[in-house]
Amino acid sequence: MSDYTVGIVGTGPHPDASDHDGYSMGYRHARSFQTTDGCQLGACTDIVADHADAFGNEFDLADEQVFTDLQEMLETANPDIVSICTPPSTHGDLVETCAHHDSVQAVHCEKPMAPTIGESRHLVDVCEIVDVQLTINLQNRCSDAAAEVKRVIDNGEIGDLERIELGRQDLLQTGLHHIDLANYVLDDEPVDWVLGQIDYPEENVWYTNMPAEVQSLGMWAYESGVHALCSTGAGADAVGSHINRFIGTDGEIEFRLGDQYRIRSNGEWETVHVGSDHAQNKAIATLLDSLENDEDPIISGERALGATEIVFGIWESARKRGRVSLPLEIEDNPLAALVESGALPPGE
Repeated sequence: MSDYTVGIVGTGPHPDASDHDGYSMGYRHARSFQTTDGCQLGACTDIVADHADAFGNEFDLADEQVFTDLQEMLETANPDIVSICTPPSTHGDLVETCAHHDSVQAVHCEKPMAPTIGESRHLVDVCEIVDVQLTINLQNRCSDAAAEVKRVIDNGEIGDLERIELGRQDLLQTGLHHIDLANYVLDDEPVDWVLGQIDYPEENVWYTNMPAEVQSLGMWAYESGVHALCSTGAGADAVGSHINRFIGTDGEIEFRLGDQYRIRSNGEWETVHVGSDHAQNKAIATLLDSLENDEDPIISGERALGATEIVFGIWESARKRGRVSLPLEIEDNPLAALVESGALPPGE
């Protein structure tokens, strides 16, 4: 395998100095790159100098490998792969800048993809035009346990899959992983329609500028006829908080992420231990293997767009007060538009 040089874009604060682990994803990415054969950490950049310096110290980067300006990092370090770990509102410009640099062969980007569905599509389009591999860090579909759950379902061990149930804190930040796993199990099958409702009784903002529903209920149908039901916030326990439930004609599977799952195929529940693989490490290995072999990665931007569109579809259904067909024809963020227009003001 080739030896790829990696640049981390957006280190965030050191995890020990952060009150939100999601703001230090650069450290997670870097550790996974360090443990994966075929690549080396060659540079980092963050607009906050103290953050970049702390990251450099943590990963033994020389002063000349630490930057506060992205363009300078690209021109000096010439990374083959860039890993973008900044807030979603910055992804569009950063992905485009990196993808257009001559040295960059692959862009790995944190989720959510972008604040709007239009910007999310743009990430995919930009990289496709310049023939740069785009992957989104929906790492859980790379785990051995997820692959085993998919294999068991494909083998018919719970009969014909009929319904998927998901429960999580919110849709776009935490629920996206579970929606993406549903898509993974169904081979990223197209979705026919989405129906949803949301509640926003109080201000709930991620990344300083992205509203997230406080509670939601969404349903969608895949082209094969399999239905999915997702409940977030106070309603997550209705389907099982932090769970993926796959219900077939002859049994069901419960998967809470991690290295095991439960299956009921003969009237009794059985817990199956798969292994202790690290999903983040597997995601990095996946993007490297795909780049080396010129293959479509299972965490590609196009696949991530499928899960992202379901989220925006639920919000659009709430805005339209009716069912919506996919692919969506909108470009904006329906939830943000409802909040900004006063149609969904907090406290009402």
